[in-house]
Amino acid sequence: MTEEMLSFAPESTDSTASLSIVERIAALEETDPVTLPPLYDAIDPEALNSLVDASTARNSRSPATVRFTYCGYDVAVRRDGEITIAAA
Repeated sequence: MTEEMLSFAPESTDSTASLSIVERIAALEETDPVTLPPLYDAIDPEALNSLVDASTARNSRSPATVRFTYCGYDVAVRRDGEITIAAA
């Protein structure tokens, strides 16, 4: 497990926040994403994805951030799509 903090935005508009988080944590753990526990054990992936949906973010006045722990990492997702992952 790494001790560094990573901040990133999903790499393409085709990628969702939830998929980006699972893929990045799998890379940090040097494992295949399918071996990780389901993200929905930590947070509702659809609700998370809707938080950073472009049309939702544009129409919001709130700089909302969602924080949760997944696979030993603290994850923060901002409405603008920035995702921060740090060892818990």
